[in-house]
Amino acid sequence: MKLSHDGPRTAFSFVVLLLVATAITAPTPAIRVISQSVESHFPDNLIFTIQVRSDAGQISDAVVHYQVGWDEAERLGLPEPFTPASEVTLTHVWDTAGETVPPFIEVTYYWQITDSAGNELTTTPVYTDYTDHTHDWRSLGDEQVIVYWYDQPADFGSALFEASVEGYEHVASITGITTARPVRVVIYNNQRDFCAFYAPHSCQEWVGGETFSGITVQWATDRVWLVYETVPHELAHIFYSEIFRHTWVQVPTWFNEGIAVYNERTDHSREMARVAEAAADGTLIPLRHMATQASGLAHDAIDLWYAEAYSLAAFIADAYGEEKLGEVILTLADNHPMEETLQLTLGMDLIEFEMAWREWLGYPVDTLPTPMMPAPATVTQIPLPTAPRGEPAATLTPGPVTPTAALPTPTPVSVPPSFPCGASFGAVLLVTLLWAVVRPRLV
Repeated sequence: MKLSHDGPRTAFSFVVLLLVATAITAPTPAIRVISQSVESHFPDNLIFTIQVRSDAGQISDAVVHYQVGWDEAERLGLPEPFTPASEVTLTHVWDTAGETVPPFIEVTYYWQITDSAGNELTTTPVYTDYTDHTHDWRSLGDEQVIVYWYDQPADFGSALFEASVEGYEHVASITGITTARPVRVVIYNNQRDFCAFYAPHSCQEWVGGETFSGITVQWATDRVWLVYETVPHELAHIFYSEIFRHTWVQVPTWFNEGIAVYNERTDHSREMARVAEAAADGTLIPLRHMATQASGLAHDAIDLWYAEAYSLAAFIADAYGEEKLGEVILTLADNHPMEETLQLTLGMDLIEFEMAWREWLGYPVDTLPTPMMPAPATVTQIPLPTAPRGEPAATLTPGPVTPTAALPTPTPVSVPPSFPCGASFGAVLLVTLLWAVVRPRLV
C-alpha cells in the first residue's frame, strides 16, 4: 500500500498561511519605544530617559511612575520640557540631593506616553538600582539576599552574606514566608561615607544605620558585631515589616523587638542571665510596662527591657515551638490584636501569658495586680554583641552580583506586608551613641 503525504502537507500549508495572515493583520502599536535607560548619579539624582515614536501623531504628553524600594506608593515625574514631534527623547531627573535615599535601593518604574491622536502607551515596569559609584563596591547575593561592601577583604563580604542568609532563612522557617525579591544589606566603613545619602544637615552623629523598605544600611567595621548581631537583627526588621505591611492593629513594641533579637546569631545567654537575675530579685519589668517605648526608659533599664523582649519571644518558641511563634506572628499580621492573637494561638490572655512566662523562667507568681495596656509605637535600638551561638550555618555558595543589575520579579513579597518602625520608606533609626550603656555586658 502506498502512503500519501498530501494530508499532512495540506495541514502544514494551512498553518503557515494562518500565521502569515495573523502577522499581516496584527495591529502595530501607534506609539513605539525605541530605547530607554536610567543613569544613577549618587547622591545627586537618578535620570530616566526614553526615546519614543508615534506613527499616528506627535508625542504630546508623558509621565514616569516610579516606586522606591518595596513601597507600594508611586511617585510621578514629569519630563523636562520638550517640543512635540513624531519622535522625541524624554528625560526626567529625580533630584535626590534634597532627600534621604539609600544607595542600591531598588527603583521600579514605567512610562505613560500620549500622542496628539489620543493614543496611549504604558511601558512594562523595569527594575533598576540607585547605584553609589563613589566607592569601589563589591557584592554577593542570591535570590534571598544581596550584600554590598567596599575597601574590605572578600572574606568580610562572605561573612556578611552568610549572616544575612542565615538570618533570612531563620525568619522564613519560622513564618513559612519568603520574599519575592532579595533583601539588601549595605555596609559603609565610616560615618562620613554613610552620611552621604542623607538630606543636607539631617545625618545625626549618633545614627549608626537606617532600615528602609527592603534594605538596611549600616556603618561599621567590627565583623563579629555585624555578622552575629546587627545584620540578622535588622534583616529581621525588614522581613517582618513586609509581613506586617497591611497590619492596622498595633504590633507591641516588645514583640517587635523581641522577634528581632531572637533572630540574632548568638546563644542569648547574656539576655537570659539578665532576666533570671531580675526575676530572682523581683525587678522584672511587668509586661504592661514593656509597652513603654524603650527610648523612654532610663539607660539602666533599657538593657533589661531588651533582654525581657527577647525572652518573651524565646518563651513562645521554646515552650510551644518555632512553628507556634510563626503562627503568633501571622495571626497578628492578619489584624488580630495581641491579646486576641494569644487567645487564638496559645489559648491564654495577656495576664495568663505573663504568668506562664514567669513560670517558664522558674519564678512563678500567683497573681498579677493590674491588666495589660496596649502598646504604643515602636522604636529600634541596636544591641551590643554577645557570644556567638556557634559557627555560621552552611549556606548556598554566593555568586557575584552586579549592583546595577535589574531584578526580575515585580511583586515584592508573597504576603501583604508595614511595620511600626518607620519614617520615610518605613525607616528605622538605630541608636548607637550609647551602645555600651544601653546593653552593658554582664561580668
